[in-house]
Amino acid sequence: MLMQATTRESLRAHPLFVAFDDDTFDRLAAGATLVVLDAGQILFQRGDPARAFFIVLGGQVKLFMQSRAGDEKILALEQPGQSFGEAVMFMQGPMYPVSAAATEPTSLVSMPTRDYMQALRDDVNTCLRLLGVLSQRLHTHVQEIEELTLESAGNRLVRHLLRRAAPDSEGHQRVHFDETRQMLASQLAIKPETLSRLTRTLADAGLIELDGRDILIPDPRRLEAWGDR
Repeated sequence: MLMQATTRESLRAHPLFVAFDDDTFDRLAAGATLVVLDAGQILFQRGDPARAFFIVLGGQVKLFMQSRAGDEKILALEQPGQSFGEAVMFMQGPMYPVSAAATEPTSLVSMPTRDYMQALRDDVNTCLRLLGVLSQRLHTHVQEIEELTLESAGNRLVRHLLRRAAPDSEGHQRVHFDETRQMLASQLAIKPETLSRLTRTLADAGLIELDGRDILIPDPRRLEAWGDR
């Protein structure tokens, strides 16, 4: 595809591409394609052949699984600048282990795994650097699994808020939510009504302040102490 300059710069700076030399990156970029999805549109289903991985340019993608009863569990919400599907290319007979769908109008770069794997075969040092990137992502996912299985619902909510909090223009710690309450509850493996109850409890205790789709954290240390209790 013919990339816009800003898209090309974003892709060049991404951890999965920054280690390549300019010539190799140019070849990879030439083989990439732009994918545009409507809200709710499926990108791939669990079990589909994994012929590409993706980098989010704008919008949001949810990675999810469904039980036999039809219940949906959201495993991750991928934001602009994030990638997904790259680890699958190292498997034998790669298939996507989860499904992916846009939660809002979304644009992505689709990178063919065949082209990327060939570039790695041509440069062992790049392989080692990529291994470090994937190892860090694996460590993050293992930590998330531990939180889901070992911590209470309240602890999981507090950890999630503290992890996502960032200072706003006034210096307050703020968490902005693009996802729905149901999607957030699914991420935390709790019921929406439990999430509502916990949010009210934290607000009544003065540990958080509700501001539309945002949550303000007046004192992160107090909130962390509540989660550790």
